[in-house]
Amino acid sequence: MRQNDYPTLTPNEFADSSISKVDTLINNMRVTQGDNPDLRAKFALRLMQRKQNAISTTDTIVLTGKNNKPVLKSVPVPCNGQEFFIDWLSITADIASVEEKYRRTDEDDEQYMSLCQSAALDISVLITRMFGKRFAITKQNQTGRNFFKYSFVIGENYGLLCIGGQRGKFQIMINGTGCALAPDGWQQYVYEWLTKYAIEPKITRVDLAHDDLEGNYLDVESIDELETNGGFHCGGAKPTVSHLGNWKYQDPNNKGRTLNIGNRASGKFCRFYEKGKKEGDKDSAWVRCEVEYKGVDRVIPFDVLLNPSTYAMGSYPCFEGLFMYETSCRIATNRLTSKVQINHAFDWIKNQTGKYMTFFRTFLSDTEIIELIKNDDAKAIPDRLHLPHAWFLQQALMAA
Repeated sequence: MRQNDYPTLTPNEFADSSISKVDTLINNMRVTQGDNPDLRAKFALRLMQRKQNAISTTDTIVLTGKNNKPVLKSVPVPCNGQEFFIDWLSITADIASVEEKYRRTDEDDEQYMSLCQSAALDISVLITRMFGKRFAITKQNQTGRNFFKYSFVIGENYGLLCIGGQRGKFQIMINGTGCALAPDGWQQYVYEWLTKYAIEPKITRVDLAHDDLEGNYLDVESIDELETNGGFHCGGAKPTVSHLGNWKYQDPNNKGRTLNIGNRASGKFCRFYEKGKKEGDKDSAWVRCEVEYKGVDRVIPFDVLLNPSTYAMGSYPCFEGLFMYETSCRIATNRLTSKVQINHAFDWIKNQTGKYMTFFRTFLSDTEIIELIKNDDAKAIPDRLHLPHAWFLQQALMAA
């Protein structure tokens, strides 16, 4: 039996070793740059350029949680002309991308686990180079994930490192929270590693997301109607559509609804959901669109890391009209959205003031009632309607 050169670590020992190795790397980088002003200046310049060319940045929004307590939520915001941002990323590469010595030969199971732990320590350093110190591996799970033998937690549940088996591959998976908290420009670091240093790299999953935080132009009912009218039909069979949440009674408890378009097991899948309500804010108008690509029946280009909007916008025929405000195709979508919002507004008026209106009509004309209750500002538009232009109001009323 081969001697075990890599002693097996307990989960706590492994976490301490991971943090220690990352701290050593960062300290060495600081010492080197501190001793060499030219290297330090070049490093600062590269960091500044990556931030300037970033495709998204992290913003903080406030939601109303339970007992009306404010809840802070970190969300990515597209920038530099992007419409979408990356909300999930999973990549794989051959273990030789780290070091060939970590490939399994004749080790028994205990030796192989310690071998994978040692590889994970080196991969942890790699991850922190791309995402920052807070993304160092913090613990080992009791079981593997995603068909890999072993799995490790990245940061405070920002993702997973999976390793073991799978023909000598390893997987780095960064979830939505991790993508939101990653430093500006992280996509460039990952792209450079995949294209310059990784061996047999592959993107196995990427989620591209777009947020309408104020509910200005995305509405799940309007999108559902848009799908019915063929907006998501890319040829061939019509996509599978499912509805989650209380659609039948228009979600009376405001828990949020989801519209799924496509098959989750296929290479492309889309969802629209009322994210603000799902986060616990019953009055939130926040709607999120997500396009999920998997590498099951397609090769996902590495360029998606630098140009996510290009690949999201081309995923469905209706997307140009939904997200590109300048195009004329957007008119039809806005009209659908406006119609739904206006109908909701009239329902609210009827429920809240309908009895008063009926009573007032016994001794006042409709014109007199309107003059008494209308706002003094003739251009005022209720925030809840979110109508971008009065023209859409006219068109929605004509189509009603």
